[in-house]
Amino acid sequence: MIAKDADYFDPYITLHEYYLMDGDYKKAIKIMEDGFKRAIDLIDNDGRFPDKLPWAFTENRHIIRMIFNFGMFVWANNEDKEIALNIFMELLKSNHNDNIGARYSIVAILEGFNSQEEYEERFESEDGHSLDYTKLEEWFYKSAEKHKDVIGWWLDLDD
Repeated sequence: MIAKDADYFDPYITLHEYYLMDGDYKKAIKIMEDGFKRAIDLIDNDGRFPDKLPWAFTENRHIIRMIFNFGMFVWANNEDKEIALNIFMELLKSNHNDNIGARYSIVAILEGFNSQEEYEERFESEDGHSLDYTKLEEWFYKSAEKHKDVIGWWLDLDD
């Protein structure tokens, strides 16, 4: 798929997961970095993240997913959580509706979670097939209040 369309990013994410399952970490890292770089190059706005990257425009979704997945990758594998935090902040700023859920990842990083997986496990539904939205929302708004210096601008939009 990547050979047919190198600028369609869902296959990068899937291939990354396959490499991880096979224990080929070098290839997993490389494919994630390659996909992220291509996605950023595609939306580059003179060296800046675009002001708007709406989820409603279907053609943006694979780009947003690639960037979000790279943020999760960095969060789980890099001691400098600021990089992941900045990625999620850019996604949130470019799409205030936050269809991808970057706001939760931002607050999870600020609250000391070490990965997306760790924070999602905390809010897993009883059946284990999804997140418990009620618990997640309750935690999010309570925790976000402690980090208004970072996420307060978004909370003000939500009012």
